[in-house]
Amino acid sequence: MKEKIGRFSKGDFDYQLPFIYLSEGSIDITIEAGKTHEGSFTISNSASQTMRGILCSSHRLLTFKEAKFVGSVNKIYYQFDGSNLKAGETIKGTISIITDCGEQILDFVVNTEAPYFMSPLGKIKDLFQFASLARMDWSEAKKIFRSEDFERVFLQTEEKYKSIYRNLCKSISTSQALEEFLIAIHKKSKVELNIDKVILEYQLFEESLMDKLTLTKNQWGYVEIKVSTDVEFIQFEQKFIWGDFFLGNTYPVSFVIDPKKMRYGNNYGRIWIKTVHETIMVEVRCSRRREIEQDESLARLSYKSFYKLGRSYINFRLNKIDREKYIVDSRRLIALMAEDPEEFTKGLLLTYIEIISGNMKKAEDLMRELAQQEALLKSSSILLYCGYLYLRTLIYNDETIKDEASKAIRGFYERGYPDWRLLWFLLNIDKQYEGNRSLKLAHIKEQFKGGCYSPILYYEAAVIYNEEPYLLNEINSFETQVLNFSIKNSLVTLDVAMQYTYLVNRKKHYHHMLYKGLVMLYKHFPETDILSAICSTLIKGIKKSKEFHKWYRMGVEAQLPITELYEYFMYSSNEADDELLPQSVLLYYIYNSNLNERKKAYLYANIIENKDKIEPIYRSYLKKMEVFAVKQLEAHNVSRNLSVLYNEFFSHENIDSNVAHSLPYVMYRNEISCDNPNITSVVVIHDEWEEEESAQFVDGKALVDIYTDHAKIFLVDSIGNRYLKSVDYAKAPLMKSEDFETSCMEYSNHPKLLLHLFNRFQNYRIINEKSISIRKKILSIEGLPELYYYDCLEDLAEYYYENYDDEQLEYYLSLIDIHRARPEKRIRLLEYMVRRGLYSKVQDAIQTFGYEDISINLLVKYCSGWLDNSNEDNKEEFVLDLCTYAFSKHKYDEAILKYLVRYYHGSTREMFEIWKAAIKFEVDTRKIEKRLLVQMLFTEGYVQGSFLVFNEYYKNVTNRLIVRAFLSFYAYKYVIHGWVINKELFPIMRRELNYEENDLCLIAWLKYNCKNKGLSDNDKAFIEYQIHRLVKKGTILPFFTEYSEIIKLPERIIDKCFVEYKTDPRKQVFIHYRLLNNGDSEEYITEKMPNVFMGIHLKEFVLFYHEILQYYITEEYGDDVIVTESFQLHHDTTPSEGESRHNQINLMLMTKEMNDDTTLLELMEQYVRTDYFIGQCFQPID
Repeated sequence: MKEKIGRFSKGDFDYQLPFIYLSEGSIDITIEAGKTHEGSFTISNSASQTMRGILCSSHRLLTFKEAKFVGSVNKIYYQFDGSNLKAGETIKGTISIITDCGEQILDFVVNTEAPYFMSPLGKIKDLFQFASLARMDWSEAKKIFRSEDFERVFLQTEEKYKSIYRNLCKSISTSQALEEFLIAIHKKSKVELNIDKVILEYQLFEESLMDKLTLTKNQWGYVEIKVSTDVEFIQFEQKFIWGDFFLGNTYPVSFVIDPKKMRYGNNYGRIWIKTVHETIMVEVRCSRRREIEQDESLARLSYKSFYKLGRSYINFRLNKIDREKYIVDSRRLIALMAEDPEEFTKGLLLTYIEIISGNMKKAEDLMRELAQQEALLKSSSILLYCGYLYLRTLIYNDETIKDEASKAIRGFYERGYPDWRLLWFLLNIDKQYEGNRSLKLAHIKEQFKGGCYSPILYYEAAVIYNEEPYLLNEINSFETQVLNFSIKNSLVTLDVAMQYTYLVNRKKHYHHMLYKGLVMLYKHFPETDILSAICSTLIKGIKKSKEFHKWYRMGVEAQLPITELYEYFMYSSNEADDELLPQSVLLYYIYNSNLNERKKAYLYANIIENKDKIEPIYRSYLKKMEVFAVKQLEAHNVSRNLSVLYNEFFSHENIDSNVAHSLPYVMYRNEISCDNPNITSVVVIHDEWEEEESAQFVDGKALVDIYTDHAKIFLVDSIGNRYLKSVDYAKAPLMKSEDFETSCMEYSNHPKLLLHLFNRFQNYRIINEKSISIRKKILSIEGLPELYYYDCLEDLAEYYYENYDDEQLEYYLSLIDIHRARPEKRIRLLEYMVRRGLYSKVQDAIQTFGYEDISINLLVKYCSGWLDNSNEDNKEEFVLDLCTYAFSKHKYDEAILKYLVRYYHGSTREMFEIWKAAIKFEVDTRKIEKRLLVQMLFTEGYVQGSFLVFNEYYKNVTNRLIVRAFLSFYAYKYVIHGWVINKELFPIMRRELNYEENDLCLIAWLKYNCKNKGLSDNDKAFIEYQIHRLVKKGTILPFFTEYSEIIKLPERIIDKCFVEYKTDPRKQVFIHYRLLNNGDSEEYITEKMPNVFMGIHLKEFVLFYHEILQYYITEEYGDDVIVTESFQLHHDTTPSEGESRHNQINLMLMTKEMNDDTTLLELMEQYVRTDYFIGQCFQPID
């Protein structure tokens, strides 16, 4: 700028400024809220010459990489900072481009849109669109869900969903976390499954079979399905199925049934289809069959019939069926057997049935038939042959036959064929067993040890025990099996039962089969000894489950003298049962306290809840219970039963400081119940505290603290996935915290208590001394989230502002980092800070978040306060920007205007407006006047009112170079370009001419006054001198002749006609002219028009009366020639009677035209006489 001012002061001007070219007509951009945008545009000019300039933005958010530029083509890089803008905002402004080629305004509009992700569906801006993306492209949604920008894009205004998102992201499976998130924000429901069949039945031979189940889900979404079975013969193609496997909403669960992994006959299995939410069971029934001939099928039928005959026999011996039914059933089953000439089974069985039915004749006939084939029978099957011998003893009832049969059968049995059926034959016919039951029992036991588990032998052994109970002298696996068989079939006698009980009682360890036997015995014989044995056995096995409690209760009620009976009664009791405990138990524990703490709590809670029924016992326990309650509270233990004790012993009247300090640890405990077997733990997150609390589920229950309305309960499965909404659970508080809070407030600052109270105060918008005290205490809680920390600070500041406590207000304002305050509270806090003079904090906030939303009056107050408390010599761009904004809103005071006058630099128009306002406030404007005048000259723009600025500056001029440059510039524009300028400039030009020579201002002044008839003699003398000086220098301008009537003009310009042409001094100008005489025309004469002054080209002609000069002008610049104008020039003035020869000739021509010959002759005589005298009086100088 200084260089240009120097040039102007010397009268060095460019004839025409180049046009400014901008690559953009305007800047119109859309950016994502919270982000910045970088862009560029280009500034050049029509002359492609080097240009200089500066850039000014009307909005603080648009800044430039470089605000100054130099060059012919200038690329301008700008940045728009939308970090703290919200979606939907529109920012409008201008960029002032101030250059030595002129000044131009570039408008800009910035629209902010919501943050977004690009996806196959286009821009995804909100949760509705995100849910749609998840439905269409789950994998893409999953990538976005795990992105670091997910919260910024989708949850910026959804504070309630942020903690849900953060905690679900801790799940092992991203897909499961996404599914649960969509459910939690109500964008979908959980996926539920259905199956087309729940029972499958197959008949197979040797070939495998493939089949499928059609699985249907109720809607889109992610689901992880595990398919399993409990048998080997079912094999699946896929053991895990995911939601994207489904075609539409169905998926075929294919499986193969492999008969090679089955046994022949019926096979049963189950297919399990499991998700974390549900389990579907499908029953599979398969029958594997051999591909056999008809006779083999009949043989198989015979085998089944034989088996049923055995069961029928046992039922008959156990008196479950009578003889007649047994015979009828047996005949039917035998009839189903196949006929085989080499198979004697059917004949032997028929013979036995005839014997049982008493039809001995028929039996003998059958026996004779068999006897005829005895040799064949013996060789075909030892078992059948022994059966034949056994039946003969029954038919013929002969001792010899019996002895022979016994000997033969024993021979087979003892020599390598120890079949249990041979032993059974012997047990019935061999004399060695008669009266020797112990031997019978010993041989039966040997069969058991050898792997025989036949119910027939169990029956024989049971009969022996019933006949001679003393033989039951130990309890091992054989005795256990026999006795269980006997008990199940109601075969056991009381004596045997008591002997069994006695032996079980002697066992040192628990055996489940023995316990089951005792239980079955007790159903038949409800004897005290058996009950005692049951209780003792359970205690030996340390059985404390609820399923055993009934036995302990019966034992207690029977007052059995069993060690630890009362303890096990308590251990196995259902603590959810409110029924009064037996009095014997209550009396027992008055003096015995060897229960664990949990069961003590149950005992004491039972006493308290039933104290009206057992008042003496209650009083006996009172002191003990109170001590226990205090001890448990100090240990911070709590349960449903302990809560009964706490409610009983800790009321408002007897809560001391120790109790008050301990209660907050327990009084917010809640019991979470969940019957989903896949859920293993629970995690509770409170928005008000960053601490995460977790607990394992035991028997479907877990205890956690819940102390505010903003708690979020996440259920966690065995692999670590979290669920908020899709898994059902129940929540129940153990204590009524409100009963204790008032007392605890007096002594305790426990975070959970404080946060609970704070939550209540916030919900009901309670602002009083108590709530303020709570908020103060909350500020010291470690791990308090920033949101709640600032919530308290904001409330405290507001409270002390409303209550005029400036000291406290200033203290809490000093703790606030305004960057972290809630946006909706930020403006109010800034107001408080301004009122308390915390200018540095306000400045920091406004620099970050802007001032557009702040009331203009508050901004003015801030600016004024800052300026009053700072050094004026300290230029602060931020404050300058703020003052400018206030001024643009027509709100300002003297301090703001002074600061703007001192430092503001922007567009010429804006600076001029500030200057006008400053003048009205009578502020010293010299600094801005200087900047404004320099900028006006630098840009060479026409500014209405520029003289007013100059005039003020001229009154107290500090830089005469600026004055000379300004006057020269406007003189140049007046003379060369014909600008209309303020007439008051001309007296100033005249005054300045007295001090220094300035031909430009001189010529402007002369031109302005050429028609002025009121010039003083001094001015006339000045004009005459200056015109003669200029003409002598060769500076001849046509308007000089306007002074002919008041001054003596130089001879050179008298009687001349002038052609004046103004153009760029760099161009050559040629005039092409010819005289037109009586309609005849000559050839054009071409002459160069000299540049007499700063682009004013002049050609002088002498034209006589009625002569016409026709001309046209061309400009040449380089190789270009341009015809610019074409005119005619003629002498159109009436000739005067002056003495110049030119005038005399013009008069003669006029009189001739008028046919005034007399006057013509006189004029001619006078002309000749004058010419003679001149020749005689004056001689040419050698």
